[in-house]
Amino acid sequence: MSEDGPLLIARAPTDSADLLGTFSGLEDVEIEFTEVSTNSLIEGFEKLQNGETDLLLAAAIDISESGELEEGLMVVGALPLRDWNYVLVSENRPNHLPKNAIILSQNQLVRRQLRRFRPDNRVRSAKAHLGITETEKPEALDYDDIYSFVNWAEELRQSEDIDGYAIPRHIHRLAGFKTRRHALTQDAGEEELFRFLPLPHAGTIVIIGRTGFPRNRIASLLDQEAESSWQVNETLVKNMNPEIKNKVGILVRHRQPGTLIREAERRRDLLTRNALINPEGEITTDEVKIDIQIELVSHRGNSTISMQRIADLQDAVAVTNFLSDEWLKLVKLGTREGKFLDL
Repeated sequence: MSEDGPLLIARAPTDSADLLGTFSGLEDVEIEFTEVSTNSLIEGFEKLQNGETDLLLAAAIDISESGELEEGLMVVGALPLRDWNYVLVSENRPNHLPKNAIILSQNQLVRRQLRRFRPDNRVRSAKAHLGITETEKPEALDYDDIYSFVNWAEELRQSEDIDGYAIPRHIHRLAGFKTRRHALTQDAGEEELFRFLPLPHAGTIVIIGRTGFPRNRIASLLDQEAESSWQVNETLVKNMNPEIKNKVGILVRHRQPGTLIREAERRRDLLTRNALINPEGEITTDEVKIDIQIELVSHRGNSTISMQRIADLQDAVAVTNFLSDEWLKLVKLGTREGKFLDL
């Protein structure tokens, strides 16, 4: 890498995030770069180590699942968050689905959240649906291929065998369907209690480089909120029991005090409201806060363990470590002998 020459940037192919769309967006940033071809995350690491590329863009989900980075590599930063939520592909909104609607999803957390939102829904994986309907698995359906699932589920929806299916937002866009879809968002509606917290690391794309890479060269690419999301999620996930990782939702966002107060008032959350407003009704601070939310949903969706912490940005590391310890204790208590939370 030369000081004046274009940066060499590779992207690791994945279904976990829309890296192609993200890479195309880099053209709007005033950084001169050349794209380097790579066929996998492992090959991307090798090209970084060999000096064939300066940076590697990768889905945070894939980086987290791959374990510790090799010696000599580091997470330089993260790109702005995008496409972190799932969408329900259906003619009806989630709260307007017919009674006992059949909804398919390959994600364990989303299935549980949908059951919680509408207990009458019959929410299933592809494998469970085939078993219940006593249908032979089509040759074209691959349980591990999200696009084969989408094509199969859309055929079932068109034939009215199911009422809808839930998939990541970016998959719906990349599949090219012109179907109605409804966001399963973390922002609950006015009359709704339940939110759909995203999967850990959903919507986060990290930038991997060699140790010592000068961040100032790509300062215009980096996003502080996305970096906070990566760091907090990774701390919580690393300390978590592997058996519950696929059942946990985590949301990490930077929020203005005014936004937090309005949300607290809507939810009648006096604790949060009173922490940000003094007895005279004045906002006590104008500094941006970090909002960390985590939840574990039971199999039937009838029980939820959740925690939320709001803190100053400079206290994010300490608050996350304390939250991680408290979360482990709460989960242990809530799942003891299956008395409260049936996993």
